[in-house]
Amino acid sequence: MPVSTPARKFKRNVRPVSLALALLCAALLATWPTVAHEGEHHSPGGNGQPNDAPLAAMSFTPCVDGSAATFPCHNVDLASFLPLAEIGGGTANDVWGWTDPQTGREYALLGRSNGVSFVDITTPEQPLYLGNLPTHTVESLWRGLKVYRNHLYVLSEAAGHGLQVFDLTRLRNVTSPPVNFTETAHYAGFTSAHTLAVNEETGFAYAAGTQPNASLPQGAGTCTGRGLHVVNLQNPSAPAFAGCVDADGYTHETQCVVYRGPDSEHRGREICFNSNEDTLTIVDVTDKTKPEQLSRTDYEGRGYTHQGWLTGDHRNFLLDDELDERNLGMNTRTFVWDVTDLDAPSVRAVHQGVSTAIDHNLYVRGRFAFESNYRSGLRVLDASGAGSGQLSEVAFFDVYPVDDQPMFNGSWSNYPFFASGTVVASGIEQGLFVLRPRVGMEVRIDYAPFFVRQHYQDFFNRDPDEAGLGFWTHEIAACVADAACTDDRRTAVSAAFFLSIEFQQTGYFLHRLHASTFPAGLPRFQKFVTDLRSLGAGVVVGQTGWEAKLAENRHVFLREWVARPEFVAEHP
Repeated sequence: MPVSTPARKFKRNVRPVSLALALLCAALLATWPTVAHEGEHHSPGGNGQPNDAPLAAMSFTPCVDGSAATFPCHNVDLASFLPLAEIGGGTANDVWGWTDPQTGREYALLGRSNGVSFVDITTPEQPLYLGNLPTHTVESLWRGLKVYRNHLYVLSEAAGHGLQVFDLTRLRNVTSPPVNFTETAHYAGFTSAHTLAVNEETGFAYAAGTQPNASLPQGAGTCTGRGLHVVNLQNPSAPAFAGCVDADGYTHETQCVVYRGPDSEHRGREICFNSNEDTLTIVDVTDKTKPEQLSRTDYEGRGYTHQGWLTGDHRNFLLDDELDERNLGMNTRTFVWDVTDLDAPSVRAVHQGVSTAIDHNLYVRGRFAFESNYRSGLRVLDASGAGSGQLSEVAFFDVYPVDDQPMFNGSWSNYPFFASGTVVASGIEQGLFVLRPRVGMEVRIDYAPFFVRQHYQDFFNRDPDEAGLGFWTHEIAACVADAACTDDRRTAVSAAFFLSIEFQQTGYFLHRLHASTFPAGLPRFQKFVTDLRSLGAGVVVGQTGWEAKLAENRHVFLREWVARPEFVAEHP
């Protein structure tokens, strides 16, 4: 009969097709580490819960006797947890954070295969899902997120995705969450990319592993290599092409900073520390059109050079190698690089962890390194001894309880830079973990960036310019874990703000003006702050035209000052 013939043909072909598929799968597995995207795949294995039990939202759950509910832990409490099903679905990947400089509210920004979730975590025990920014094109396992000047930048491996721009101040006015947001702007200098770094101090973004936009000419809008594609973000809602860094081929991840370490030859230059698959490659990118490669260094025991982060003194670079556990049968390893000589870096030591899990993204805050190590979750290392090659684990929160096999499940990334001390971590199959480490992190006024930002607000009555924030923060952060050094540097920074030209010409000028005009008393705080705002409006010492702007402000202010009723009453 007509319907039976195709059925018989199908049955006769089942075995050959199955055999072909099996051979293909075997070939793919054999070559996975070299042809795949260096890992970062969503391996089979479920959500890591016993019997793959479904996950529900959780509120505050302390770590007691080694666990927080079903999650193994040590010195890390679970403030809250939101499963993927409640914040947009898909699978999770990168995560970053934003603190609103106007309100102080803290937000988790969670990348997912189909978009970005925005979650207000100001009260960590009561997270509020505000909404979703959908992917620009199609779904992808990979998404990269970073923030600059209250704008979020999002890239993906999805074809044609480019770089999404989202104005984060829109989160202030969400009245009926969750909201389906639209992007603020879009940059099409590349079609897809793997990861994103932003140097907030200079206002440049570095997209790694990009695919060029074939419709744009190289050097005028795109890069033909797969190194770093540099984007100028100084006008945050209108990114502009700035250059290419591709002398060493494919770059997987990077950290770019204004270097303030001990290598005097390169101090003050903008330097990128590139994880380039098989080397740590250090590049001077001060001139975006003519990057200069300073060194390209291989190392023993390499599996796949994945990502890393500098310690606060810029002396050490902690690097995670993503495939040494899987390919070489190692426990989780963190490589401690000596980068005191940028032209000749070397591996100082290798820290071996307690599990066989693959390490992924790590970030350094003060004395601590926060590592997202896939199936073993978030691991917190004391890195205060990095200069002598010593790291030690002091806390962890395991998001994938059933095992620590070297596979690509569990925690993709984390963000440890909230001034409150809250840490957020992404679970690929799980969702958003809001965590509270109990390791003695410096928080609020004791946290160097917060301390410096508060000085800008108290002395200058303005938010800091990025260059100033970076410079003064490093003055304190370079002490790492030396308490005496930190106290001395804080005192020196406070003195520097008092003695600064900007304060002497605005705040201290205003103080003397009050004292000479009204010798019987000084103004109330709010009145002083209002006057300081008028005197200092638009004045940033060192920026072009600041002297003329200050003179103009003083002229206008003094004319208004002598017309005030209290001045006339005091000096009829």
